[in-house]
Formats: sequence, structure tokens, C-alpha cells
Amino acid sequence: MAKDRFRDWGLYHKLVATLLVAMVFSVMVRLLLAIDAAYEVKSEIIIETSAAEVWPWLVDNRKRADWQGEIMWVSGVSAEAGTSRLVFWKRRYQHWRSYELITALVKERLFRSEHQSDEDTRWWQIELVPETVCRTKIVYTETIRPRAYQDRFWFFRVRDERKERLTESVKSLKSWAEQSAVSCDAQAEAQKASQN
Repeated sequence: MAKDRFRDWGLYHKLVATLLVAMVFSVMVRLLLAIDAAYEVKSEIIIETSAAEVWPWLVDNRKRADWQGEIMWVSGVSAEAGTSRLVFWKRRYQHWRSYELITALVKERLFRSEHQSDEDTRWWQIELVPETVCRTKIVYTETIRPRAYQDRFWFFRVRDERKERLTESVKSLKSWAEQSAVSCDAQAEAQKASQN
């Protein structure tokens, strides 16, 4: 009597069919979600200086190119809510520009802007949370919506790269702000003198 080696083929085929249906369903869900998707990347850091010392690094056109990853330079007259500036970018061999509209500005607390370019639309929010006189927490949130559908669909492939760029940017901001800051002792003395 011959041994039936293929008696579980029905179960095997059901398992393969179920896996294929699950894969197709997940791709369809991804296709639908990517139609109007935007992706958020976030980074936080503590800077050992006051919010007043950090603020110029956020709003000054010349200083932003020093710390903000992929920005070559910023062209504009002023940094006030409702004004716009032209921002020039570089990533490897690719160059592009975007128009930045400052949507909210609270001195030494919040900088929020929107960037429109041929590549993508980005919304930035940089919050400064003073913890002590000489210690500020920076919360940097960037929401990116690529223009091309395929870039939205495949965004997970570059998400880590975008997150790393953001993390390096806030580390660079920390370095520049702390190097140029007045010492905490001098700040504390100036604060005491102003209170008297």
C-alpha cells in the first residue's frame, strides 16, 4: 500500500491563498492611505542656554543655513508672521527651492512655517520650552507631503533618512547655540540686575 504524501495539500493551498489575499489587501490599503498622506518626523533636544540665545538661530536667514540640514541659504527681508521667504535646498546632487510662509511666530517660544516646492509640501514647528534660565528644550516637528504619488507610497524607504537629517539638524543647532551663548553666570547676573 502506497503512502499518501500529498493528503495535506488542501490545507497548504488554503494557507497560500490566505497569505496572497492578505498581501494584496495590505497593498490596497497602502495605496488608499498614500493618496493624500503626509508623514511626520520629530526630534527633541535639550540646549544648555536660554531661549533668548536660541531664538536668533531660528529666525535669522544667515544662521539657518549653518544648522538646518539640506538648506543652502534663505533669502528674505524679515521674519514675521505672514511673511514669506525663498529657501534654497541641496541633497547630494539635487538642488531645488521652496517658498516658506511663516504661519505663526511667538518670540522665544514658537516658530511655525509652511514650505511649498516642486518636490513636496512641508510644515515645520519648532517649540522652545524654557526649563531653567540657562536650559531650553527644543521640540522640532516636520510634516512632509511629497508631491508625487509614488513618493508618498514609498516614503517608508526614506523615512529613516529624513529622521536622521532632522536629528542631525537639532544637534547642530545645539552646538551652534551653545558655542555662541553668553555664560549662564553672566545671564543670571544680568537677570538679577534687571530685577533690582
